Amino acid sequence: MKQLLEFLPIIIFFIVYQMSGTTLTIGSTVYTFDGIYTATIALILATLLQVVIVKLIWGSVEKRLLGVAGAVIVFGGATVLLRDPVFIFWKPTVFNWALAAVYVVWHVARGKCFFQELLPDEIDMPNHIWTRVTVVSTCHFFMVGAVNLYVAYNFSMDTWVSFKLWSALLFTVLWAVMIGIIMGPYLKEDLKEDLKEDLKEDLREAGSAEENETTKTF
Repeated sequence: MKQLLEFLPIIIFFIVYQMSGTTLTIGSTVYTFDGIYTATIALILATLLQVVIVKLIWGSVEKRLLGVAGAVIVFGGATVLLRDPVFIFWKPTVFNWALAAVYVVWHVARGKCFFQELLPDEIDMPNHIWTRVTVVSTCHFFMVGAVNLYVAYNFSMDTWVSFKLWSALLFTVLWAVMIGIIMGPYLKEDLKEDLKEDLKEDLREAGSAEENETTKTF
């Protein structure tokens, strides 16, 4: 559920963007959805809500999520205040390239993979396998950032917004599969079963969310 919750802000961003030009009347207040700018405001609010929900349910908020929230507020706020979408275009790229840089610097400075301190003690892998995890993760997040800029500057705004939604799920699954292939042989059987159950639950929830999203969009 926690992993699925991470996609909530981008789903709301996508839905609100599709409502561009729609006029909402509440009492004497009339508001017309203003494309990328209204969608960006919704993204900021949804991200803050996500942080609050995670804090209330799980008791703590990961630094990565706080980093995402900070990036959304800074780049999203600049887009809204300056009326320039270039800032929200660059947000995914800057964040993904920052992650890639952290993985490299962490590995070089501390001599071990960033994920060694995050993953369970049950995972015992040779150093060269951890190095492979660092290389694959770094290349993956650098590529995600680069592809985002390519789409942003070579395709329409509508295409980029759709790409932002579906690529978030696609690239996350792709990275998880690659890391799973590398680490799979070293996982203990009980941990494998736990991960399988978590994956099945996430896929069921993602399928339900996708069905709801399709209904809302069409």
